[in-house]
Amino acid sequence: MTDEKNVPTRDVPPGGVSPRQRRAKRVTLAAVVAVVAGVVAYGIPANAAYALPDLPEKDVDAWTMPLDRYVPVGETSSSYALLLVAQQCMAAAGHDDFVVPWRDVAAGDRAGELSMNGSLRLRAFDLATAETRGYHALSVIDAGAAAWSEFSSQPWTAERSARFDTCVQRARGTVPSLDDYSNRTQSLVRLNNAAFEGARHDPTVTATWDDWRGCMQDARVGDVASDPSGMPTLEMADRFETLDSSTSPTDDEIEIATADARCRESSGYRDALYEAEWQRQLTVPHDDGELLSGIDTAALAADNAEIRRVLAEHTPPRPPS
Repeated sequence: MTDEKNVPTRDVPPGGVSPRQRRAKRVTLAAVVAVVAGVVAYGIPANAAYALPDLPEKDVDAWTMPLDRYVPVGETSSSYALLLVAQQCMAAAGHDDFVVPWRDVAAGDRAGELSMNGSLRLRAFDLATAETRGYHALSVIDAGAAAWSEFSSQPWTAERSARFDTCVQRARGTVPSLDDYSNRTQSLVRLNNAAFEGARHDPTVTATWDDWRGCMQDARVGDVASDPSGMPTLEMADRFETLDSSTSPTDDEIEIATADARCRESSGYRDALYEAEWQRQLTVPHDDGELLSGIDTAALAADNAEIRRVLAEHTPPRPPS
């Protein structure tokens, strides 16, 4: 039996704290720091999802999505519209040689989006696409690039430069700047594509795969992927050169693509995908929502419409190839 009086004890100064107590305090402090750090790093109170307000009307055919209202016109389109308006001012000042050449602004916008985000916004495959270009990707090459390069390398005098600056300032009265919108919407491609990819694996979507495969087998178009997201297969993409926009779709490619598009509709895949993506776009992470909440979507829609009007009215005809 142990004599408690003979149990060795550690020296503790009067009014002091024992090593055990110090360790307990250190553990408690570490736990508090960890919790605080977690709040700072992960934003527990501030990480609530942001619900997008003022939703657009659903439209499966147009593939209208909640995030669409925040998408500004592409930089190529915006800059080109500004020069088209400035051209009139330059001509009025006697600079008849300032003639803005035709540009494929849609391809330029896609190239800009691809360069900035590493990918384009994913949209659903439909029958109209299948009938016109099969599985071929949209071009990101501006067919008017050569003429544009020649136009951009014209010599500039001091007087011409000064006049150009004045004309651009005046053109801003017609063509709004989208810089503020663009600064706030850099996450849109990421948010859009995350919603689209997530929707592809939603249970309501995967439930339609069997019907889609059965429809494709009935169409007798050969071996197909296990689900619509795998189309075209790698073999098809290689055979039809779908990534080369300079090539035209063959009759075989159009036949398979149109069968695919029809089967996506008849199986319910397309409608299910639309609803699943719509639901995923109703909210965005808090930090992204803070940026988007600063956008006046009505003003952005008006600015986009004005730029498109300028392009429609003033873009010169495409030269013959």
